[in-house]
Amino acid sequence: MRAAGLAELVWRRDGGPPGALGVVPLLLGERPAVALPWAQAATARSAAGADAVALVLSDPRLTGSGWEPLVLSGRPTLLEDGDGALFTGELLAQELRKHPPSRALADSAMLRREHWWYLPRLVLVLDDVRITPTRRRDGPADVVLAVDDGGLHVGTARVGEWGADPLVLEGAPDVSGPATLVGQEVSVPDAERWTVHETTGWLAGGQLSGVVPAATRELEPTPGLLARVRRQRALHRACVAELRAAGRA
Repeated sequence: MRAAGLAELVWRRDGGPPGALGVVPLLLGERPAVALPWAQAATARSAAGADAVALVLSDPRLTGSGWEPLVLSGRPTLLEDGDGALFTGELLAQELRKHPPSRALADSAMLRREHWWYLPRLVLVLDDVRITPTRRRDGPADVVLAVDDGGLHVGTARVGEWGADPLVLEGAPDVSGPATLVGQEVSVPDAERWTVHETTGWLAGGQLSGVVPAATRELEPTPGLLARVRRQRALHRACVAELRAAGRA
């Protein structure tokens, strides 16, 4: 967990395929955690309300020594850190080490004052954690597979041919239900560009049918200066709006 730089958070959603999000895996004490900016409040609360959540550590990029591919499943608890004290005191150093883009917003006292809205977080922690091994992902055909058959089944699978319907999946569990395939593309080592893609459908017999493909599975292009400014302003506005709506700003 300490050596992982990228992860996928997946959770069970009644009536549809599992939800998914690319995240930076952290530890709050010894509890697995993710710390989402308030711009992602709706997503954080959706995951926190699920009866089954898993954190998948199967991507070898941006990892340190001692890393191994694992799935951590547990019961979610949401901590609303409205003033950023929990994040700053317990999690910020980990995020700065694992997620280089955060350094441009919070790597000094001056930056933290200027970007105060980036420090309040919605911290989702997992309790009663069950740890299971999984296969590492080694290329764009390898994905996280999350299936809801009344419970949440999570692991790594390999897509035979992305253009097919149904998609043939090597390594899929012998269960059936709505399913989500999650993959990530990230620029290494700066992680400035980060594309998370989801493909959904119905899993049965190792095949995904009724495929709803991701809009793109390609790494986003390198942003120019104007795009970087616009992206930061959009994040700023969204965080402040959610903080105000919650009476936190």
